[in-house]
Amino acid sequence: MAFKENFYYRSPLFIQNILTSLYGKYLTLERYGPAYRERLNELIEKEGQEIDYRSEQLKRLNSFLEFSKRHSPYYRRLFDEIGLVLPLDSLEQLQNIPVLEKETLRSRIDEVRTDIHAPVLSKTGGTTGTSLQVYFTKEDMQYRMAHLDYFKGTHGFKKGMRRASFTGQPLVSDGQRTKVFWRFNKSVNQLLFSINQVKPDTIPLYLEQLNAFAPQSLDGIPSGMIEIARYARDHGIKCTFTPLAIFPTAEMINDEERALLEEVFRAPVYDQYASSEGAPIVAECKYGKKHLHHEMGILERDEATGEVLVTSFDTRGTPLIRYRIGDRMTFSEETCHCGLSGPIISSIDGRGRSYLYTDDQRKLFEGDLTSLVRSLPNCIKRVQYIQERANEIIFLYVPDPERFSDVHEKQLHHMLSRLFGPRMLIILRSVPEIPKEISGKTLLIKQYLN
Repeated sequence: MAFKENFYYRSPLFIQNILTSLYGKYLTLERYGPAYRERLNELIEKEGQEIDYRSEQLKRLNSFLEFSKRHSPYYRRLFDEIGLVLPLDSLEQLQNIPVLEKETLRSRIDEVRTDIHAPVLSKTGGTTGTSLQVYFTKEDMQYRMAHLDYFKGTHGFKKGMRRASFTGQPLVSDGQRTKVFWRFNKSVNQLLFSINQVKPDTIPLYLEQLNAFAPQSLDGIPSGMIEIARYARDHGIKCTFTPLAIFPTAEMINDEERALLEEVFRAPVYDQYASSEGAPIVAECKYGKKHLHHEMGILERDEATGEVLVTSFDTRGTPLIRYRIGDRMTFSEETCHCGLSGPIISSIDGRGRSYLYTDDQRKLFEGDLTSLVRSLPNCIKRVQYIQERANEIIFLYVPDPERFSDVHEKQLHHMLSRLFGPRMLIILRSVPEIPKEISGKTLLIKQYLN
């Protein structure tokens, strides 16, 4: 991986675009296939029909539980210990299964993983800073892509249309002199914009490129889009393109930010919720209601904490059954006229968007910061970033004593220095635990600057 990364960063821009497109082609072959077409056709055929979604969920749940017991050592042992009798007679019986905590998934990942071929690796840092690596089958990933494409299709956007995606992935090398902060993925007609370089003196370049590309949708981490939209509004810069829709993900946006995006880019915002671990997708319909894609799994609300428990049917590489994902949601009893069945979520309350400042006053949001712990292989239990001074970052981390080594500490320091810039003082502190807030949640970011 280090060789590939170095080769990419040392290559000229046109080679980087070719490499980006080749990687995009690889992902396309992985994400689009028979399972994708099967699920997408199923969703289209069910449009407008009255579906007994609870009966459908129970059928899918029993199939998933049987599969997990047969192929996962962790669940085989757990189900035997609690005397779980399959198939279940009702969805309520799912509550007889103990909750899967993040730390259990992290520390016992080899037991939770199934014995089938699951080559798709997903790395997550999560809003709580817990580093996880989970595995999916190609079919798992294709089912997820079918639901995402179906969601976007209900708002007029089809696969292959021009899309501008805002990502926290490190597209741009530190020593790059050319002010080109985007790369083109030809395989899906996608222009990838790095949010790491968004700051007042570069935003006009972003706007110029957006106008030149004229995307038919905007998607990705909203913090970068919001910074660009605010600059455009404040400086009277007009966008000459009109996308069909804006699809933010990974972070929450408030009503003011939604209105700002819709005003500047002249397109409606349709929010979505998913996770790198594989939670069922919750997506907004044309009436503004957030629908659970019930074919993908079940969401429960822990009434004691307000946290969501996830059971995801499309995680056959690393089964998630009553997994405490760390986010909070409020469920609704209302109905919707859009034609989609399944539960409605009135609000998603758990995805924060704090930020830190770099030495040149750029903002680094959660999307940037969680990517760092994704790169370490399950050897860090939890992290927290603290900024009390403009030129200093305190990085707290809870290491796994059986997996963490001095090599990992050097990697951490190198990646943090690269992320924040060479003039920033980076202080690493190994701690036994990260203190919780009064709310009971462990924050990824604590920023004390005005």
